[in-house]
Amino acid sequence: MKIKVNKKKLIVRILELLVIIATIILTPMAIKYATAVRGYEAVGGEYLLPIFALVIILIIETIYEESEERRKQQCRGGKHEKIK
Repeated sequence: MKIKVNKKKLIVRILELLVIIATIILTPMAIKYATAVRGYEAVGGEYLLPIFALVIILIIETIYEESEERRKQQCRGGKHEKIK
């Protein structure tokens, strides 16, 4: 049995997973660093890192969806028609 793998979708999912892991690691580090630099505890831009990661994931997903839509339109346009 041969399994069909969509390589582009797999790469997109791996990139999204890497962004999530980086966010989980970097956010606490950024909070500790900002607290050390300021000398007191406050809420600043370091708390926006998860939102920034979400924006990156949405951009990656949008690029993937647009490329798939373009590929489907090219297939309908006759570029990939099968010879009868």
